Amino acid sequence: MISDLNKKCLLAFNIWDVNSAKAVIDAASKRNTNVILQTSSGIYQQMDVKETRSFIKGYAKRKKINAYLHLDHCKDLNVIENAILMEWDSVMIDASDLNIEENIRRTNQIIELAHHANILVEAEVGQIKGTEDNIKIQEHSIASRNEIKRFLMETNVDMIAVAFGNAHGMYKGKPILDYNLIHFVAEISKTPFVVHGGSGMADEEIHKLSQTDNVKKINISTEVKLAYRKGILNSLKEGLLEEEEFQASRVEQSIYDAIYQMAYHKLGIII
Repeated sequence: MISDLNKKCLLAFNIWDVNSAKAVIDAASKRNTNVILQTSSGIYQQMDVKETRSFIKGYAKRKKINAYLHLDHCKDLNVIENAILMEWDSVMIDASDLNIEENIRRTNQIIELAHHANILVEAEVGQIKGTEDNIKIQEHSIASRNEIKRFLMETNVDMIAVAFGNAHGMYKGKPILDYNLIHFVAEISKTPFVVHGGSGMADEEIHKLSQTDNVKKINISTEVKLAYRKGILNSLKEGLLEEEEFQASRVEQSIYDAIYQMAYHKLGIII
């Protein structure tokens, strides 16, 4: 995974089941690009992890791409340890709500476990506003440049997420992004920079970010969920939810199509 991140920016889509994973993998295969599939902490604990991993890795191989598995925004060390045991490709320890000393300590604790198993670790400095897996952050807690520099110096983290004007969920207006902060991180470290809150950003913004300094991972979560919703609404519009002659497979296909189209479009932005 790290070799891919060193070469180019990858999109990371949140998935929750085989159908959503299959739609994203198919879109990535059509675009001939590798992709990251993320599971939130809550979804991870609900799914059959071993079977999900087996399907995703096997299906992606058949489609001739790599689909990396990432545990997103997790504060529970036990869940992270389980993801490491289950051979997820990367995990995110989110201790951004704690002081910088404790954030560094917990991140290093996970790094020691993960690197022993050749698994990458993502961490966050400063808090990114919005809602992610029922974790609600009302306001940004922007990290100072000194805190970012200290964090990178005192940890061997593989990917770093920093609040720079981005937010989880859909934007109510055009976000004002601090590209100078991204440039600063790139100047002091080669550690891949992760953009959270890619959903709802204009295509031009996503493309610009993907070409910026050391931005190597852009997260798309809310738009995957909205594509799922669109698939259901399309099914309703087409009468597929009527009781008479109801076929669940046709509804699933409608959901698959909506997620596939969204992912295919997003992947095309950064190529």
